[in-house]
Amino acid sequence: MPDFFDEFERFFEQHMMGKHRKRMNEVEKAEKQMEQQERKLQQNVKRLDEQDAEDPFGQ
Repeated sequence: MPDFFDEFERFFEQHMMGKHRKRMNEVEKAEKQMEQQERKLQQNVKRLDEQDAEDPFGQ
């Protein structure tokens, strides 16, 4: 019986957890990219707000 449990554990690790880990890595990578984009957008908004404060009519 120990062989069955060892085989089951290997199967579970390869076919279930392996795919899950791979997908979670992809999700985390996408999340980091989205956070970077958000930071850039916030910086752009701040820069535009500063420009508006200096020259509200763009002249």
